[in-house]
Amino acid sequence: MMGGSILGNRVLRKEDPKFLTTGGVYVDDLLDEPLLHNAVHVTYARSSVAHGHILSIDTSEAAAMPGVIAVFTGADLGLQPVPSAFNPAATRTLLATDKVRYVGEPLAIIVSETREQGEDASEAVIVDYDVLEALVDVEKAMASSLHLYEACGSNVVFDTTALGIPENTSEGYFADCEVVVTGRYINQRVAPCPLEVRGAAAAWGPDGRLTQWLSTQHAQGAPAPIAAANGVDVSQVRVKTPDVGGGFGAKIGTYPEDLLLGVVAKRVGRPVRWRETRSESMVGLGHGRAQLQFITIGGSRNGKVSHYQMHAIQDSGAWVDMGTILAPFMTRPMSSGVYAIPNIECRTTSVVTNTTPTVAYRGAGRPEATAAIERAMDMFAAEIGMDAAEVRRVNLIPKFMEPHTTAIGGTYDVGDYEESLNRTLEASDYAGWRKKQAERRANNDPKQLGIGVSVYVEITGGVGTGESAKVEVLDDGSARIYTGTSPHGQGHDTSWSMLASEQTGIPMDKIELVWGDTDLVPVGTGTMGSRS
Repeated sequence: MMGGSILGNRVLRKEDPKFLTTGGVYVDDLLDEPLLHNAVHVTYARSSVAHGHILSIDTSEAAAMPGVIAVFTGADLGLQPVPSAFNPAATRTLLATDKVRYVGEPLAIIVSETREQGEDASEAVIVDYDVLEALVDVEKAMASSLHLYEACGSNVVFDTTALGIPENTSEGYFADCEVVVTGRYINQRVAPCPLEVRGAAAAWGPDGRLTQWLSTQHAQGAPAPIAAANGVDVSQVRVKTPDVGGGFGAKIGTYPEDLLLGVVAKRVGRPVRWRETRSESMVGLGHGRAQLQFITIGGSRNGKVSHYQMHAIQDSGAWVDMGTILAPFMTRPMSSGVYAIPNIECRTTSVVTNTTPTVAYRGAGRPEATAAIERAMDMFAAEIGMDAAEVRRVNLIPKFMEPHTTAIGGTYDVGDYEESLNRTLEASDYAGWRKKQAERRANNDPKQLGIGVSVYVEITGGVGTGESAKVEVLDDGSARIYTGTSPHGQGHDTSWSMLASEQTGIPMDKIELVWGDTDLVPVGTGTMGSRS
């Protein structure tokens, strides 16, 4: 055993030499993989309108173009509607067949010898639409009689009232407050932009099993939907994840483009590859945030907040995907932030619109809660004329070393938020900057000074109940770690090697990390939700 602990010390990252010299091996780099020999390329033709009934899809011109092997529509493949996991009344086919609901929705597949030939042919797919009104605003979508999914009976596809949580009280809730401030905030939609766009490859082996290489944050979550799309048992699917160039939450789940590759490979009798363009990624990769928030905060003029109410309206985009449940299960539990507010109500409503579906993105639902309560604190401070930092100090949860449950029902482990605030204000010379700000305002300086204050805490490790791991010590004294986590920039090779070295005394450079192969690591939670 080495002397002392390796943990907490500076070490050379194991991943960096590869990524900084020869580069990683991503899905698009699997040129020497035997199973992918003689692979053809898949390109998706996508909807050019946001909302409309499909009257016809003409693929004849595309099919006749150079290098094109086949063109498939949903009807050609016999695709059946698939229900959403979060609202079974909402169903869709993996290729749009009767209706399109957002610009970029895939509606035909081109199989070609080269990627460039497929991209050219995709532009020759002619679609005749009966164009419908595009609902891109959640409030208009909620009020509209035009429904994206008629079986849902509304564009509201999820609401906390369905979980037994009562609606926000309106009359009388703030009656005892000296000061009441309301606000309407938009936490804007964002498009994740990982350096590596989505990509996948699929091949049927001589044993009848489907192997699919996938740029994903959660390899172990992919076999089940891939198996379902291909009509085989999950044991017949192997998912392998090479290096992944970023995910940011948008690569947690699988997409129609991933799920159909095995179907296409079987149809054409050859392995297939797919990689989207950056333009496709901006409309096809799931978006994030997109939350409208109505806030009311009330309390006394001494700065104490006694009541807080939020109605968060989540834009689900055009599919009832993971974004739908972020508001009720991530935003709502964090709605009180770090403050001891005795009376809190939070209702969430999720609404489908004719926009790219929303999924998890960087903290997924929790930063939205922080943005809302922190902005509300600023508004309250401005209304009563108190310093923004002081209002926060007055309302912070007192130091606690045992689990603390908030009025909204969230349980925090330990915390000393006032000490954190004090140290931050001191280190940043907050008082000095406030003085400079006052001077500039008094002098009507053309360059004014803005100062932002925020105190926050977030759920981490709240996704899944644990993780799988195994360590093998080999005959030569080296070790091999099998992990269900999924690195895409987090430095797991270094981190996990440090942990194993600490426990075994085996040098880090003699420890190998195995991940992202469902035959070798069949159980895993992946890397998501601000945890590995």
